[in-house]
Amino acid sequence: MKYLSSKYTITGILLIAAAAVIPSATLLALLRPVAGLPAYLHAELLLGATIFRGTIALLGLVVIGLNWLPAGESAAAKPIPRTSLIILGLLLAAALALRLYRLDAGLWLDEITTYLNYVKSPFGVIVTTYDSQNQHFVFSLLARLSVLIFGDGAAALRVPAVLFGVGSIAALYLLGRELAGEKEALLAAGLFTFSYHHIWFSQNARGYTGLLFWTLLSSYFLVRGLNENRPRLWLAYAVAAALGVYTHMTMFFPIFGQVVVYAATLLVRWRKPWPGRWWGLFAGFGVAALLVLTLYGLVIPQLLDTLTAKEGDATFEQWQNPLWTALEIVRGLRIGFAGGVAALVAVTVFGLGAWNWLRTRPALLTLLFVPAVFGAVVMVITEHNLWPRFFFFAFGFGVLVVIRGVMVLARVLTRLLRWPEVRAGQLGLSFGVAMVAVSALSVPLVYGPKQDYQGALAYIEAARQPGDAVVVAGITAYAYKDFYPTDWTAVETAQALDEVQGQAARTWLLYTFPPHLQALYPDVLARVEQEFEVVEQFPGTLNGGDIFVCRYPEAVQGSANSANVVAD
Repeated sequence: MKYLSSKYTITGILLIAAAAVIPSATLLALLRPVAGLPAYLHAELLLGATIFRGTIALLGLVVIGLNWLPAGESAAAKPIPRTSLIILGLLLAAALALRLYRLDAGLWLDEITTYLNYVKSPFGVIVTTYDSQNQHFVFSLLARLSVLIFGDGAAALRVPAVLFGVGSIAALYLLGRELAGEKEALLAAGLFTFSYHHIWFSQNARGYTGLLFWTLLSSYFLVRGLNENRPRLWLAYAVAAALGVYTHMTMFFPIFGQVVVYAATLLVRWRKPWPGRWWGLFAGFGVAALLVLTLYGLVIPQLLDTLTAKEGDATFEQWQNPLWTALEIVRGLRIGFAGGVAALVAVTVFGLGAWNWLRTRPALLTLLFVPAVFGAVVMVITEHNLWPRFFFFAFGFGVLVVIRGVMVLARVLTRLLRWPEVRAGQLGLSFGVAMVAVSALSVPLVYGPKQDYQGALAYIEAARQPGDAVVVAGITAYAYKDFYPTDWTAVETAQALDEVQGQAARTWLLYTFPPHLQALYPDVLARVEQEFEVVEQFPGTLNGGDIFVCRYPEAVQGSANSANVVAD
């Protein structure tokens, strides 16, 4: 029997030696300056460095063990037909162009947070910092590299999201051709290419397109690993899954669905010959778990503190309501398909596709629904916000279901009209292309600032007069004090707002995300709604992220200030 190469032994020995020779303090000093660190953080980082060394040593042992893993049956991946390769290449080129266009539009809050808290830091600081769930390690590291190459700016910050977005189209094609064939795989790639939501996330400086990419790629290796007796496929799965978790913690949800698919396959094939039945468990999920521990080893103490801490935004009941999440997803469908009627048709087609997949390849529905339901349950139990973007990883599976629904609809119509069976494929292709075209109608809506902080800033600077005061409340304080340096005053109480008004000729106030302001500073929001007037509203493509520019009525403020002068 042929075994994997002995190079694994050499690699394993080097890993074990490095873990044994390099002290934790030395490793930490190599990564970041330790002088001036708080004592608790220094202790956590030292512990993290020790954990990392331990996982590296364990990984070395596992790598040595791979030397005795059978190489499996040699079977190359199905070659891609030349026509498909040309079409896919054109789609990827179009996708890249659509995602690079207006890439420098205004950043929104989470992008600003990512830049300020992580991307501005050296690589060593990035890999040793996990103080918030906003830390998406793979994205942060690639974004750091991007800004070093291309310079500071929104476009450079978003380059990794663009590349992962384009890569996810290729990954969807690979998965689609394994499960559904060339035609459906190309149509799914086309729908991704001209999707409003896919472009939006591909221009979002966060790790969500990375999460989508690793979900689809790991699922591709999962499907091939189940069909081919090649342990290398499971090792490729382990790397993709681990990097997915290192990109975003919610990758655990797709992995849970993949474990369910593997377990179900074990049950179905229990009495059938299957030489590699346990390779998935050990070379796939087992190695993936070890890689995750290694990647997070440096920050495990910080991670535990962060995940067990009660975040301030966990009090936003609206964002924890599953009904709100469902309505936001429906709203997104209406935008993505350029209207409610087209979205309703898409939902109907989705139902047809889901029914067909259930009868033919239920594994796809498992990968779609099990992670989403599991993730929703976990978030509800932990009182975490149910943001729709946390389920973006399921987007590719949903597109495959929709495309299958188009094909089923074509077959049904062909039979009803008593057309030749060959017309079903042609009609299905026409329907699929039409769906891509309808989706493309919404693409122009994606371009523009996600939150128009710059527009509001320019408006205030043009409209304010000598003696005016500008106040920022809630999230806007972070943007305008840390990212756009201004002399504006941040307030957290109505009393602080009164003090500013008492010293100003006119008072301007900016805020965004009313639920956030209501949850943390309800007295400020109450004063704004009762006494201020909204003079300008700056919309963005981020739903609910409009910037409100308010002003205290001039006549009222003038009278109040005159009364204060008389009283004095």
